[in-house]
Amino acid sequence: MNQLINILKRIRSIIMRQIKPSRNYWLAHRSVRPLSSKFGFDRGTPIDRYWIESFLSKHHQDIQGRCLEVTDSKYTTQFGQHIIKSDILDINPKNKLATIHGDLRHLPKVKSNTYDCIILTQVLGLIDDYESAIGECRRILKPEGILLVTMASLCPTFYEEGSFWRLTTASAKFVFKKYFKPQNLLIQGYGNILTGQCFWVGMCQEELTKKELEYYDPSYTCLVSIRAVKD
Repeated sequence: MNQLINILKRIRSIIMRQIKPSRNYWLAHRSVRPLSSKFGFDRGTPIDRYWIESFLSKHHQDIQGRCLEVTDSKYTTQFGQHIIKSDILDINPKNKLATIHGDLRHLPKVKSNTYDCIILTQVLGLIDDYESAIGECRRILKPEGILLVTMASLCPTFYEEGSFWRLTTASAKFVFKKYFKPQNLLIQGYGNILTGQCFWVGMCQEELTKKELEYYDPSYTCLVSIRAVKD
């Protein structure tokens, strides 16, 4: 399945490059409306997914044993190795995929020291008291368990009332060292002024080159990843 998905992505990338969009279109087009209001999903693959999946791919060996992911198990399945059990958490009781219905800020149903790995991609920015969620993740991780997090620094608002936070590499370090030892944290930024503009207006990653997507300028961080290990 993953091989088929990768083939389809390559085909779509080739098609998008044949279209050859104007390199200055998003700057020259005078409009108060974005090219896409769906993060670029209707044009291709959202730009931030490139960084998220690069981060998870780099740390794929961490995704093993008993794992927890929010909403679905997409990335556990895509990147995981030697998975013993895959749990899905959702606060929405209508999500039939969820094996646990609960609030990440407080999970009394989940015992301490339960998970080898927790994956939170673009989740904490949607939680008002996100520090409580970080603390709860630490509690339910096993000793030496790993928390893999991505959070936006620059991102269109998903929905106004539920979009609370953006982090920089500095603020990520400031917050996460309250719950994890500094030497157990690996924090990385992604993005640059070009990818930031493109993501903001709704372009997709197929409209950019690999070199453009992978170049990082810390003055224009778009996304932050955090790898935290429980001592």
